[in-house]
Amino acid sequence: YRFICATLESSTKLQKLREKLWDRSDALDRPLITLLWLCKNRSKLNPWLDGIALLGLSTSLSILYMGSANVPMLLLLWLCQRSLMSVGGPWYGYGWEPQLAELNFHALFLAPLFSLQQINLSSPVPSITIWAIRWYLFRIMMGAGLIKLRSNDPKWFQTWSAMDYFYETQPVPNPFTKYFHFMPKWWHRFEVG
Repeated sequence: YRFICATLESSTKLQKLREKLWDRSDALDRPLITLLWLCKNRSKLNPWLDGIALLGLSTSLSILYMGSANVPMLLLLWLCQRSLMSVGGPWYGYGWEPQLAELNFHALFLAPLFSLQQINLSSPVPSITIWAIRWYLFRIMMGAGLIKLRSNDPKWFQTWSAMDYFYETQPVPNPFTKYFHFMPKWWHRFEVG
């Protein structure tokens, strides 16, 4: 093992290869933001990954307990998530993680800067933030609809039965799932249309 590590450290070709594999960027060639840049020994990432996950978990639990958040807390959560996404590979290549990171980024502009007091409902919200969140929601809904249209699945437009089993198989069921699943067939046809 030490021989392999020494060989990796001494070879300039292998160093360049490691930099190419390690210094990752997204599809638009933007560098991935990660707390793992602070790691000196990149061959021992497990303690760093555990630490980032625990930091995110403890920050989330403190926000849940206090019932409010501020910009540094949300920024820390965003950094933890982006750090785990940067090494997640194809696991984080699906739509949910980047969408959640984007929504967390938008939330940075809704939270108070340093105060942990709850936001007054009459306080003004920047209109650019509201429009950015609306655009985000529009993209999600339009994308979901376009994927269904492109699938050419007969359950959508021939039998109109796509929602018959959706509530059994959705990724994150909620307490109302059981009730929606047992709605009459005409209701499920209405949901598809």
